[in-house]
Amino acid sequence: MLIYFLLSIILFLSVIEFITVLFKLTGLSEEKARFQVISLLTGAGFTTKEAELITQHPLRRKLAQLLMLLGYIGFLTETSFLVNIIKNSMNIRNIFILISFFIIIWLVSKNSLLLSFLDHIIEKIVLRKYTRKKSVGKMYKLVNRAKGYGIYNIIIDDNSPLVGISLMNSNLKPNNMIILNIDKGNEFIGFPRRDYILEKGDNILIYGKIDQVIKTFHLNQKTKDK
Repeated sequence: MLIYFLLSIILFLSVIEFITVLFKLTGLSEEKARFQVISLLTGAGFTTKEAELITQHPLRRKLAQLLMLLGYIGFLTETSFLVNIIKNSMNIRNIFILISFFIIIWLVSKNSLLLSFLDHIIEKIVLRKYTRKKSVGKMYKLVNRAKGYGIYNIIIDDNSPLVGISLMNSNLKPNNMIILNIDKGNEFIGFPRRDYILEKGDNILIYGKIDQVIKTFHLNQKTKDK
């Protein structure tokens, strides 16, 4: 019973780390993503401003729903395992194993280099699987369309030529495109200044000529109306 309890904790923590990476890929900073995951799993809650980072983003809302469900199931499972261990197999040896296990988990959680390495591996796996299904400009959505113009919600990825380029040098405006706002996860920028430098993970809301948007961000034309 003890081994199943320890394995379930490892699995649960792995899921937490995996979903933390998914939150980061939506534009949240690592610190903010981890805080949101822990808050949702424990049901501790968070401030109204931080809640808006979740509720106003469709993918984050889905992840939040999954986390709340996992938190509930995980709490019941771990409690059941622990009660059975205490009732049926609690002895000095098992107590020592439990204490040693939680000390190791605590040390791992404090090792930022190891966590960064694990996050990097998870991120590569997620992005590799995602890019097999969609084009390079994969994380986007056509919000509204009228007479050849549209409002797109696009997440800037590694492959975007705009990463590290300021808005004034991006050549967007001369090509009939205007960025209306930028959601950085831990910061929301409405009508960004011309000297703003675009970064990987920026969730931008852009208005412009559909053909130009598709060309600039290398979007899949077959799914441009999705």
